[in-house]
Amino acid sequence: MQPDAGLGESRSLVEEVDGRVVAAGLRVRSTRDDADLVELMCEPGHGAELLRALVAADDRPVWLRVVPGTPTAHAVAEVGHVEVMQSLPPAAIPSGDPDVHAWAHGRLGSAERDGIVLRRGTELTLDQLLDLWMEAYLPAHESFAPVKDVAETRETFRTWFSRGLDREATFVALAGDGRALAGSMMTSEIDGILVPAMIELAPEHPSGTTGAAACVAATLLAVSPRAVELEGHVDQRLYMSVLETIPHRSAGVLTPMDMVRIQGVDAPRP
Repeated sequence: MQPDAGLGESRSLVEEVDGRVVAAGLRVRSTRDDADLVELMCEPGHGAELLRALVAADDRPVWLRVVPGTPTAHAVAEVGHVEVMQSLPPAAIPSGDPDVHAWAHGRLGSAERDGIVLRRGTELTLDQLLDLWMEAYLPAHESFAPVKDVAETRETFRTWFSRGLDREATFVALAGDGRALAGSMMTSEIDGILVPAMIELAPEHPSGTTGAAACVAATLLAVSPRAVELEGHVDQRLYMSVLETIPHRSAGVLTPMDMVRIQGVDAPRP
């Protein structure tokens, strides 16, 4: 295995077999949390040794995003010491499918009848969008990855949103009294796949589900026919209640996905 230099407290390794790279990993030192993030790419049958080395490089635990059935998942299982902290359900949506369009128009009609108003992200300031994002993000992560520095985390998201938030495909649902019910924010594109995140702002509100479904519907119509995989957790009741009604939902490239924590692997430091 070969290390990269110049990463400060972060660590990068590649694994080679007969001069060919079969695995690559990066351990990113976190300045906000007591755990680091590891990204691992590997070919079938490889990656476990490299992952052990990255985990053993520091006493701090690491987090990985793992899609079941992939070579990375097999490497993680071989290393062991794994605790699943959160899961994302299958959420690949064929946004150009006529059934999906029919579903979306139906949800928008229900929202209109309930007096719900949809505001596009272009109608809101970056600070307003950040306020809504943080309002949903903090409780959604409290049980498995609580935020320790709210101000610093908010600024991190400010940088992310400034660079990549698609406001044209971002929507917020407002009840008749002006209360924000939910949102669908187009925050990411990964390997050509759009990844909108549904945020829960008033899950117990009588119109919460209608508003949330309308946001997702508007986003799907806005990006159709692009490949889409929604982001949300299996323990988010409002998200799941919307997701389970969308036609032709399936497993995709990015979902389902587990967020796992690893600590305590015995391995020599590379």
